[in-house]
Amino acid sequence: WARRTAGARNSADPLRSEAIAGLSSLVRDDADQAIAALSRAIEAEPGAVELQLSLGGLFRRKGEIDRAILLHEALLVRGGLDLEQTAKIRLALAQDYLKAGVLDRAEAHAEALVERGVETAAALELLLDLHEQARDWPRAIDTARRWQAVRGTSAAPRIAQYHCEMAEQALMAKDSDAALAAVEQALDADPACVRASLLGAAADEARGEPSAAFDRYARVFQQAPAFIGEALAGAQRCAVAVHREPDFRELIELADSVPKPAPAVSLAKARLLAAAEGNAAAAAYLAQRLQQGMGGEAALLWLELSGAVATDDAVWMPIRASLMKRIGAGPRYRCGNCGFSPSLLFWQCPSCKSWGSVRPADTAV
Repeated sequence: WARRTAGARNSADPLRSEAIAGLSSLVRDDADQAIAALSRAIEAEPGAVELQLSLGGLFRRKGEIDRAILLHEALLVRGGLDLEQTAKIRLALAQDYLKAGVLDRAEAHAEALVERGVETAAALELLLDLHEQARDWPRAIDTARRWQAVRGTSAAPRIAQYHCEMAEQALMAKDSDAALAAVEQALDADPACVRASLLGAAADEARGEPSAAFDRYARVFQQAPAFIGEALAGAQRCAVAVHREPDFRELIELADSVPKPAPAVSLAKARLLAAAEGNAAAAAYLAQRLQQGMGGEAALLWLELSGAVATDDAVWMPIRASLMKRIGAGPRYRCGNCGFSPSLLFWQCPSCKSWGSVRPADTAV
């Protein structure tokens, strides 16, 4: 018995060593070494399903999708698998086909898992990715509702973004009625959805209803003060169109009263002060903001309003244009999930693919 036990232990040692070597390579982010070590471990123990799944995942991570699919398909047809192992293999195949862009096969494997009630949450998440790739927003909405029922976690913000995608499509097709219907569905799902308010305002403008559009633009400040800069140009345009300039000034005063107003708010207030009370009043206001750490375009406006430079000076104008270019080249937004810092606003982060995580960067410091 002792010899048999020792023999079994000795035969397992190479497998254990190679598996550990593979894990160590993963920790070092050395995929090639990890693949080599796991392959040797599988040669020592061909029945080790978990190791083969790990190897297939590495193939997919390296972009060797054909090898991943072949490995996982071979695993699926072998006998002696339990329900959990079969589910993990199907999920791996769905991930393979999704990355390969073979969406129908990815969907078939994922739906099979959902129907059987195994790996359900992971399968629904994969289906969400699949519907997003296909831009099939009605199915994405349905799947998101199924996902939140399984997870017990709200998917409302994500569902609202899907409705916004439909609103955007309708606006591009010049169907403002359909756009507004989708906007209202987005706001029903998530009343704090800034994108829905901005799209609704655009639809109202397209319908020739600037007063309704102004109200939607103004709502952005109530939803998320950090996004007010995205709404100010439209709000001012609509206010002028329907003679609601006092309402616009009230919006600016309200947005400027928060502890750290958005730079766009301070710039708008300075211009309003210059028009109403003269450049000196606007320059004094901007001087206060500069002392609080605000820079960039506000500093350039202060130079002009204070009389430090002449706006029609032939030497100053190219300098100003160069400075504005440098200011505009910096990151204006930041993803709160992964830190990606684009110069444009994306409602879905291009880096980590999370929805609604990109927000205006703190450019006031």
